[in-house]
Amino acid sequence: MTYEELKNAYELALQKCSELEKKIEEKDLRIEHLTELVLKRNKMLFGQKSEKSKFINDGQLAFDGVFNEAEAEADTSASEPTVETIAPKSKKTGQHRGRKEIRADLETKKIVYELPQEQQICEVCGGSLTEYAEEYITTRLAVIPEKVYKIEYYRKVYKCINCDKNGTKANIIAAENKTPLCIIKKGLPDASLVADIMQRKYQLGEPLYRQEQYWKLRGIYLNRTSLANWVIKGASWFEPVINRLRYHAFFEPVLNADETPTRVLKKDGKPTNKKGQMWIVCTGASASKKIALYAYRDSRSKTVAEELLKGYTGVVQTDGFQSYGSGDYENAGCAAHFRRKFYDCIPEGDKTCPSAQIVALIDKAAAYEACAREAQYTDKQILTMRQDIIKPLLDEVYEIISSLRPSKGSALGTAITYALNQKEKLYLFLSNPKVEMTNNLAERTVKPYVINRKNFLFSDTENGAAASAAVMSIIETAKRNNLDVYGYLLYLLTVLPEWGLNPTNEQLDYVMPWNLALPAYCRQMYHEICNERDFNKKMLKNFSGG
Repeated sequence: MTYEELKNAYELALQKCSELEKKIEEKDLRIEHLTELVLKRNKMLFGQKSEKSKFINDGQLAFDGVFNEAEAEADTSASEPTVETIAPKSKKTGQHRGRKEIRADLETKKIVYELPQEQQICEVCGGSLTEYAEEYITTRLAVIPEKVYKIEYYRKVYKCINCDKNGTKANIIAAENKTPLCIIKKGLPDASLVADIMQRKYQLGEPLYRQEQYWKLRGIYLNRTSLANWVIKGASWFEPVINRLRYHAFFEPVLNADETPTRVLKKDGKPTNKKGQMWIVCTGASASKKIALYAYRDSRSKTVAEELLKGYTGVVQTDGFQSYGSGDYENAGCAAHFRRKFYDCIPEGDKTCPSAQIVALIDKAAAYEACAREAQYTDKQILTMRQDIIKPLLDEVYEIISSLRPSKGSALGTAITYALNQKEKLYLFLSNPKVEMTNNLAERTVKPYVINRKNFLFSDTENGAAASAAVMSIIETAKRNNLDVYGYLLYLLTVLPEWGLNPTNEQLDYVMPWNLALPAYCRQMYHEICNERDFNKKMLKNFSGG
């Protein structure tokens, strides 16, 4: 072979080697990416769900908590709870209150053991024994299954005896009908029943088919269709309250927002496979009025976000979803979502990789933030702490990110892209003390609905989904204001029908959850209610419309 032929063959071999090396590199990246996906999927399916740093994912799935709950949770060496330990804790000392503070309104049945008459003789002198004290032995907590009863309303009818005797037309007068207006026109359920159904379904996660079985066991045959109708018609009374809550929410400096999928089987009476969305907007942690609002929409589009947040000019904190940010408000990011994406990139047991370093820095910043909140820093102190301590930590995070060169399509590459796109939004909380570091408040607000969704799975119609949003808004707002959920639902379902479909703003402000004029049974302060008799009087007065 000539020199030129050898040279050409050599160059061709080099070219083939380069192409092969490139293919091998592409395959290695592909294998790395697929391995990463498998590990991530296994971690999601079988690993520890908590993202707390103290937990180590061992990749094992424990079935005990699912199928063997009683045995898994039992601990024969654990001490039995006492009346003191189940009593509420004192806000001042943090200790459980005494035996008499378990619930001041609970009925107490006193059982006293006595000596038989024939044994009340002194063994020493033969004289009669005289009672001089009672010795306390123990306390037991007992329960009587709830009582279901019906209320029958009557009114007296009067007539004039003289007119009747004289042969003239009898003068008949009936007493005024003071029957409370029914939630459902000519309907069977009392407000107390509808409130109970709503609480069971949306706070306790008991779907209507189970409630149907519950009533059947008590000899009352309420089918789930009737229960569903009562929920939807009862929820319609909440609309003006929710509109008023939204009005007050828009005056707060910060709102947190999130959304979660929800299944609706029919749209406009026709079957549909499209997933709807339950949107959540709640006032921030520093808000003067604690409000949580749910709204069902059939999409997750930018148009819906603009509709729900139209007119708001404060700060809306989100998880970085692209539908947000087009309104007149500032859009703050969420360090928890930022952290989660890097947390998912940490290889098993590796605490020194760049992703682990980033997570550790964010955890450190969060710890400073938590300490400041616990110490009740002023807004000025919070800003100073964030600028002096937290900002350098975030700057260090982004220095590490800028040094990384992830493979194309990898989870690390996705995390880095998210971090770079969200940098301005993530830094916004550094200059605004009202904004939290994370959007966890919205995450916690959406969680009750997500848990309930695992039980009832879907809504049959859009009306059902809208009713779910309305009831969840009332329940979660009540919880944020430390109200008794059942009591508040009962109060609204009793008062609102009396006011009609268009109550005034003054009337609506009277039933807002922060109003100190709310009845005592709306508040979670059992130890402040004198006794069960007083409590029942207040409830019966409410039932009778008094």
